Amino acid sequence: MAAEERDTPLRLLSWPGMPAREALAAASERIGVPIEVDDTIVDNGVLEARLAAGERFDLICPSDYLVAKLAADGALLPLDDGLLPGRAGLAAWARDPAYDPGDRSSVPLAFGTVGFLYDRDALGGDPRSWSALLDPPAGARVGMLAEHREVVAAALLAAGRGANDADPDALAAARELLLAQTPSVARYDSDDFVSPVVAREVAAHQAWSGPASVAVRADARLGYVVPDEGAVAWVTTVAISAACDRPRLAHAAIEALLDPALARITVERNGYATPNAAARALLAPELRDDPVLFPDEATIARCTTLEALDAAAEERVERLWRELVHAHVTPSSHP
Repeated sequence: MAAEERDTPLRLLSWPGMPAREALAAASERIGVPIEVDDTIVDNGVLEARLAAGERFDLICPSDYLVAKLAADGALLPLDDGLLPGRAGLAAWARDPAYDPGDRSSVPLAFGTVGFLYDRDALGGDPRSWSALLDPPAGARVGMLAEHREVVAAALLAAGRGANDADPDALAAARELLLAQTPSVARYDSDDFVSPVVAREVAAHQAWSGPASVAVRADARLGYVVPDEGAVAWVTTVAISAACDRPRLAHAAIEALLDPALARITVERNGYATPNAAARALLAPELRDDPVLFPDEATIARCTTLEALDAAAEERVERLWRELVHAHVTPSSHP
């Protein structure tokens, strides 16, 4: 490898703590090239917008439905299976997913569900329905993620629709639930959805299961639920950007992150579940057998992944999101 290649970092755009900084440092040491990480992404739309604006990254971490969209747009380089033998350690369900048939464009790094973290004292027990979040008890405050697809999906599921149903009638039903909820919403936040529940500032907060599991293990007052109506299951991947001019080196970085010894670090440090079965086997029992991190088959069966929407459907969802945010900021606009 030329000296210039050794000194020039691979640039990675990822989510906070996914992968863990310690895992990235170990991967960097193995490949002999620095990995420069920007882990400020908390919304797939922001990731997509930054790529569209011309920012250059070698590796990116899109979620499942965005993989399909970016691949269709030619924004991802095809993967060379021969350079990624570590994929053999992935759980069977994580291979050949619907969003990336044939594993052509991405490798799953983490997964989880989108339910809600709650305070048993504030809600009077263990809720089983989205109604506890969308129509909380009088006086209770709640929080939602700042992720338009996942917020709208929760309301769609609560209304008896599919998480990817973006026809006008389905979105009208979701709109009614979400606008009625806004007087109870304290915040829309994906950066920190745990501490407000811990501090009793909100009774419940829509949450990704990884950080929620850490809170639940630490405090018996808290619980996390995947509602009976269903929920979104998410997979965060790593993919090689079409802008990458060192694809072999990018493959080497992904292969390093597939090492079970490195893959386990993100679970242990940051609480995100790994689809790497060999890595899960290395975890302590309290993590390996945590039902929030690694849900059972019945829970997984009522979950669905988000799909890429066509432009018209995406605009309808985004229009609803803009209306919702405006209604939260301007309470007088509630119908």
